[in-house]
Amino acid sequence: MFIRSDGKEAVGCLPMTLHPVSEGRLCHRGWNRFQNLRSFNRLSVPLVRKGSNFEQVAWPEALQNTKEKISQLLSRYGPQSIGVIGSPWLTNEDNYRIARFSRDILGTSHLDGSYRFSGASALTALERFLSGSFGSLGSVPAIAKSPTILVIGKESFRDFSPIGSRLIKAFLHGSTLILADPLCARKEHFFKYLLPHPVQNLAAAFKNKESLPPEVSAGLLAPGSALIFLADQVDSSSSLLSLLHSLSPHSATQNPLPLTLPLSRSPNLKGAWDMGIRPAEGGLTLHEMLGEESKVKGLLIFGDDLLNHLVTSSMLAKFKSLEFLLAADRFFTDTARIAHSVLPIPLLAETEGTMTNSEGRVQKLRPFLDPQGQSRAVAHILQDLSRHLGKDFPVLSEPEVRKGISENISTYRSVASESELEKVGGILLPSPAAQLTRELVEPTEQAPEGYRLLIPNTLYAWNRNQMIHESPVLRIEYPSDRRAVRMNPLEARELKIRMGEKIRIRSDRGETQIPVELDENIPSKALMIPSHFAELVESLAGKAVHDGVTRTVFFPHLSVSVEKI
Repeated sequence: MFIRSDGKEAVGCLPMTLHPVSEGRLCHRGWNRFQNLRSFNRLSVPLVRKGSNFEQVAWPEALQNTKEKISQLLSRYGPQSIGVIGSPWLTNEDNYRIARFSRDILGTSHLDGSYRFSGASALTALERFLSGSFGSLGSVPAIAKSPTILVIGKESFRDFSPIGSRLIKAFLHGSTLILADPLCARKEHFFKYLLPHPVQNLAAAFKNKESLPPEVSAGLLAPGSALIFLADQVDSSSSLLSLLHSLSPHSATQNPLPLTLPLSRSPNLKGAWDMGIRPAEGGLTLHEMLGEESKVKGLLIFGDDLLNHLVTSSMLAKFKSLEFLLAADRFFTDTARIAHSVLPIPLLAETEGTMTNSEGRVQKLRPFLDPQGQSRAVAHILQDLSRHLGKDFPVLSEPEVRKGISENISTYRSVASESELEKVGGILLPSPAAQLTRELVEPTEQAPEGYRLLIPNTLYAWNRNQMIHESPVLRIEYPSDRRAVRMNPLEARELKIRMGEKIRIRSDRGETQIPVELDENIPSKALMIPSHFAELVESLAGKAVHDGVTRTVFFPHLSVSVEKI
């Protein structure tokens, strides 16, 4: 998109008419994206905690203070006492720098991103299935020509307008659209079939073909089919891995997978992952860094409001008890408010670099504004911290960093070509070689008794997105979730339960009392509580389930009983 200006400040956004994905359109969020540049919540100067309050300081003092805290941790506990957090809200170049800084300057192998609680499971499953890193698994324009399309979660249609427009085109050309969503009471829009299964149970449904219309199974195994899902909603890597096996041919071919698009509400999920924002050998994931037995004493967080993404109360307690917390961010977020040192960095509209979208398209950012206030580029912050620690971390230009990326990450070899990056639409990464893993995860299907409590991962829902927080218009359009359980109105009427009344929910792991919110989209015998209400979810689900592949935790769906109080 382009930013509009009145000569003094940003006043709007405009779409790129010739862009191959957006085709000259913007969604409601896109039209209001410029409001971040006018936010009163911007960080403009470094802050250092002194007692219970922050004090504005000059950069030399902020860097010296940060250096002293890091040096204390290194001398007392060693480099593995420090964890580093990159971000899907930073450019590829900055994430690549952060990965190198962690390894070469701090000597820690504890490196990760907040997507460990969401998109990491999907990306891990895809890498394991394809026996290595992957570039592009299909382009957005190609969706319109796919004869059969499986869409997991109605948000993929509703919240991602370039996807929704292609699905409409495909429907008009006679494609068969299939929606899989346990939180959908009826078929929506242009979908011919509704599969009321969560991702965890989809593979079992495909294995037991009698439970599906023949056209569904045959269509999805035919050449040219497509799979679209929200990567942020995949809580278990094994569930997606088993689904990928169900949808792929029994032998490796030129196209071992359908056209696959793992969508994300984070702008650079795939880029951050590809740049190495994940644990090195022997390193801890974010969940493990914040585990009760963890020896990590300090976290350096770049470009992410991590506090709002923690999934358990124990992780939250560990996070707040860290000896040192550095937050380098654009806004005074909840994470920044409890940090010991806060460093301002530029917005994306003030930044050079590239990002990789969900289809594996690398696109170049061109700064609209100079960095505001005293914000300083991540590259210079890393260099300054390195100097204070007595080490050298050179500041390379973005083209120089891309050259290093192209030499060290095989799927990104083409990003060293500046002329290709200058083209409208950037560079679409190459497709992976057809080399399927032999690992097979047996699908499982849970038969719920009574009500089924669904606990979707909404950590990256739009209403918990920093872009929304900084826009007065979007805060109205995307209100925060209320602390309530969602229930179908017809079932509530049968149980004589009114909106806002409390009910008692019991599972074999615990019970809780909670108000009811009526939602006609919720199907029969289903309830829904967003996963970010950690204490509420834990009262019913107990401890979260550990995913040994992704090395993180999630809350499974539960069978529960409902009683009016």
